[in-house]
Amino acid sequence: MHAIVNGATQPVGPYGAAAPLFLLSSRYTVLLFALVLSSSSAIAVAQDYSPRHGLWAGPGLGFGPATFTCDSCDYHRATANNRSQLGGWAISFGLGGTPSPRLRVGAEYWGWLHGLKKNDSLPEIELLSLLVAMYARDHGGPFLELGAGFSNYSLVQGTGDPIEPVAKSPNAFVCGGGAGLKLGVGWEFQSGFTPRITYSLGSENTLDARGRTIARGWRHKVLLIEVGGRGS
Repeated sequence: MHAIVNGATQPVGPYGAAAPLFLLSSRYTVLLFALVLSSSSAIAVAQDYSPRHGLWAGPGLGFGPATFTCDSCDYHRATANNRSQLGGWAISFGLGGTPSPRLRVGAEYWGWLHGLKKNDSLPEIELLSLLVAMYARDHGGPFLELGAGFSNYSLVQGTGDPIEPVAKSPNAFVCGGGAGLKLGVGWEFQSGFTPRITYSLGSENTLDARGRTIARGWRHKVLLIEVGGRGS
């Protein structure tokens, strides 16, 4: 309803009285605040869903078993265990760039340990690789990654410390180097959280202990469930 006041038309309340100016002002203020809030939310959502770009870096933590095979070896001498399959945990850290929103390249260090052992022999696998990650979407979603590089197996002395699990001794009890490959699949959430499953292969060929060859045709396979993140 409207009323004519001083020759001008103004809105009126439910009982025929002219609506107060402060009420009209409050309505406009609420409407303006809603518009600003919705615009801010839209900008934030657009930023959250922005395509991948620039440099990226990310750590990872995983758990899973390693299986060892050889042409000629003594498993107990090479691993300080009588089994060819050992459970363990792994850490990783990657760094690189983003040529396109659906492609990331870089380098990654990955290390696996057979638990935590204090003042005892501890099997260790390391892989330093070039990494390529391919994504199905510009932001978030499934991805496939491939890695290839240098692999190293060693039997070291453990400390029992999760921060520094390997003793700083000059020489490992057993060691051997070679080539390694890694294949992984996972999912990237909007926050950058990236759970993944990885499968790696390594061939160190021969293992040496104090200058003497103790294993020939040494190979390993590692299956891990990992959690981590990759942020630009």
